Amino acid sequence: MTAATTTTTTAPARLAPQPGEVIDRSRLLEFRWNGKPCTAHPGDTIASALAAAGERVLSRSYKYHRPRGIQTADFHDPGCMVQVGDEPNVRGAHRLVAEGMEVRSQNTWPSLKYDLKAVNGLVGRFLATGFYYKTFIKPEPLWPMYEKVLRQFVHAGTVSSEPSGAVFDKRYAHPDVVVAGGGPAGMASAVAAARTGAQVMLVEEEHQLGGHLRWGTAGDLAALRELRAQVAAEPGIEVLTNSVALARYDDNWVPIVQRGLPHVFERLIKARARSFVVAPGLIERPYVFEGNDLPGVMLSTAVRRLINLYAVRPGQRAVVMSANSSGDAAVEDLRRAGVEIAAVVDARRGEHVVRAEGRGGVRSVTLADGSQIACDLLVTATGWTAPTSLLNMAGDLPVYDPGSARFVPDPAVLPDTVLAAGGVVGDGTVDDLVAHGHAVGQEAARRAAHTADVTRAQLPTRPDHATTTGEAHTPRPVPPLRPAPHPELFRSSTHGFVDLCEDVSSKDIVSAVKEGYDSVELVKRYTTVTMGPTQGKLETVNAVAVLAEATGRSIAETGTTTWRPMYAPVTLGALAGRVPEPVRHSPMQPWHERHDATALVAGQWIRPEHYGDPAAEVRAVRERVGLIDVTPIGKLDLRGPDVAKLLNLLYVNKWSKLPVGGVRYGVMCADDGVVMDDGVTGRLGEDHYLMSTTSSGAATVWEWVEDWLQTSHPDWQVHVTPVTTAYASMNLAGPRSRELLARVTDVDLGSDAFGYMQVRTGTVAGVEDCVLWRIGFTGELSYEIHVPASYGLHVWEHLMEQGRDLGIAAFGVEAQRVLRLEKGHFIVGQDTDGLSQGYTAGLGGLIKLDKADFVGKPELVWQHQHGDYPVLVAIQPEDSRIVPAEASQIVRSDGRIAGRITSSRMSPTLRRSICLGQVDPDLAAPGTRLTVHLPDGADITARVIEGHAHFDPKGERQRA
Repeated sequence: MTAATTTTTTAPARLAPQPGEVIDRSRLLEFRWNGKPCTAHPGDTIASALAAAGERVLSRSYKYHRPRGIQTADFHDPGCMVQVGDEPNVRGAHRLVAEGMEVRSQNTWPSLKYDLKAVNGLVGRFLATGFYYKTFIKPEPLWPMYEKVLRQFVHAGTVSSEPSGAVFDKRYAHPDVVVAGGGPAGMASAVAAARTGAQVMLVEEEHQLGGHLRWGTAGDLAALRELRAQVAAEPGIEVLTNSVALARYDDNWVPIVQRGLPHVFERLIKARARSFVVAPGLIERPYVFEGNDLPGVMLSTAVRRLINLYAVRPGQRAVVMSANSSGDAAVEDLRRAGVEIAAVVDARRGEHVVRAEGRGGVRSVTLADGSQIACDLLVTATGWTAPTSLLNMAGDLPVYDPGSARFVPDPAVLPDTVLAAGGVVGDGTVDDLVAHGHAVGQEAARRAAHTADVTRAQLPTRPDHATTTGEAHTPRPVPPLRPAPHPELFRSSTHGFVDLCEDVSSKDIVSAVKEGYDSVELVKRYTTVTMGPTQGKLETVNAVAVLAEATGRSIAETGTTTWRPMYAPVTLGALAGRVPEPVRHSPMQPWHERHDATALVAGQWIRPEHYGDPAAEVRAVRERVGLIDVTPIGKLDLRGPDVAKLLNLLYVNKWSKLPVGGVRYGVMCADDGVVMDDGVTGRLGEDHYLMSTTSSGAATVWEWVEDWLQTSHPDWQVHVTPVTTAYASMNLAGPRSRELLARVTDVDLGSDAFGYMQVRTGTVAGVEDCVLWRIGFTGELSYEIHVPASYGLHVWEHLMEQGRDLGIAAFGVEAQRVLRLEKGHFIVGQDTDGLSQGYTAGLGGLIKLDKADFVGKPELVWQHQHGDYPVLVAIQPEDSRIVPAEASQIVRSDGRIAGRITSSRMSPTLRRSICLGQVDPDLAAPGTRLTVHLPDGADITARVIEGHAHFDPKGERQRA
């Protein structure tokens, strides 16, 4: 034959409705492609919509910027990587079109059609394999310039510096069986396992279940409907489409990325499966020949997808090279779609394609006999690759089967909890695949049940009926499924691209061998073959075959590269998941919301900052009685005969003589003597203590306590239970707090029976097992009440009702801060920082250096001996109307910084501004005048007062 002139079609190519199509023709979506308006139907991928509009070139290649189009029409298509909005590297043959989507080609300038970087193709002989290793080495001073130039050739999209707004999520799951692959074998496996009572997670990468049945014959579609109905009828199956099992780790820890959820962009599911069934089917393999990357060169499965799923005519005139039934079926589909079949090249009879020619797309094809055929579509069906990577991650090493021309798994070396089903094992009819999957599913469920029985048998509290025996554990027979014969077809007599992602040709691999890189692993790294976005799913077998040919070894002797996680690309957002900051509310949150509390985000907690007027709340506490929600305070239940030893080790003060019913204030310092946390601990019984921590320090202190017990003193008999959320906590404070509490409790509140810094347990508002502490962070007579969390709202509302005649008012965190500042109580992390050691915080009277040892003692001894450390003091501005901003600098006359304001407020009680601050020791004496430099540049004068308390320095009110 002689070549005939043909032109690249640009006419719309949408077909009449197809039996298995997935598009919704009743609606149209509008999107833009490189600024040009386009339309699609719901269900269209970006690539299918562009193909329907007559677009053939969708991208430019990595190194030579050659035009590329659809090759596989699925997630693994190397020619369909696009930019969608601010998201780079989108799989255009998989991503569904959305209304208003902005799609652009990547790394093309000035346009996709006229890409100036295609000049690389003209100097291709200077960009040979490994050129970057040889070129960008010397001279070293030019490395920054090399990096700058090479960065311009990175073949990827652009990442916006602005937050995308995409929401990512994370989930943990413990299914009995995970099935990776939703084709006929995968669906049958899931159904069979679920019918035994197993909980099954069925994971499919495509948007619908069915595998190759979706684009098959009428018989295939009928089988698909039946299998889908069976899956839907089993409540024990959770179906995850547009999802992929990323890896298999020890003990069947399987990460699964789930895409396209209504309000979540991606979710990472961390599944721990008792049995793992790998059923990915087969991936069609490209053929290597000159021009095999031209737009219009497609796999048989690609044209069948386009025609049957998306009703798109892939070309006008086609040459089909077929070596199997998929190629034969593609011929029939093309004819039905109105495509002229120019020639069928039967590779089973030794016929093959030598080259494809054209600019911007296929124009003609040359066959082995020298004939040249005009066409705009070349379809190849030359073999299959078994995607064994998930099995390889479980210990399998694929074995080459020359009879089927593919690597196959060896199930004998797999762990008992990992099974393979369907096409990855072998070939057969739909009935054969379903039967194999059904048997594998039954066996997977049996092994999962056995694993569960073994686990339960190890539990001392298991019920007698917790295990099953006998027939339930009899292995289920799995019928054999063997690969069908297939000719070995990898490369034609001409060289072409092996890896279309990386622009690596068969000639590059031959060159690498000549340079001594004759190992498949070395060739991979030297040429970057299989290292692109498809990670070898299309390229590996061809690369191994070309390497074997160049070295004179067999394919079996050459072997494959090692498959490692991840099986499919995963975004950093999916790996990170949702922001790990759970939002916590106290049980009293509904009351706070009903009473218009202004919310304050305090770490993980939402707390009431105030209820409208913080100053009025302060006055209510000083004059009558107030109630504050302090549930976020950390609480640790300590039990055992060695608790006192633990407290003596962690706190700077002494605890051995704390009596039952007593409460003591304590401060913890880290190893460097820096103040770490403070709180009170009460002794509820002979070997029973309750420790409180700051709200922000609850988790840190718990970890700190456990660390010391487990690493330094495992011999101590101490059991620690975090109970922060087990209790709802509230502080009742004010001169009438005793009067109110007496109305609702059976605890004797008399001063002699329940003195300051003591703890009692009893009933409050009819709720038993409440803990009451008499402490005074606000500087008033007050009682901290801890009640079982489920009764928190009841007790709160009961106190508010019973205290109505006493003028009770709820107060928030802001009022509490003012009250504690009036009293001179410091807050760890605000009045201290990462350098504030114990004596800086004014804890000299609390630190007991005569103790044998405690955490931080050596550093505190050093600080005490040297004496040159900042000191926390109470400060009052001379102009009582000015409240210096927190962190305002305290300066000397020469401008040197001598300290800072750590806390400041206007005191409603004293009707003046009050502060705490850290100053150099020579400025800490009472009466010292200080210069405070304000943020606006002004300076004010303030003075240091005696002690830390601005109000009630003797503590008479809290001890009343």
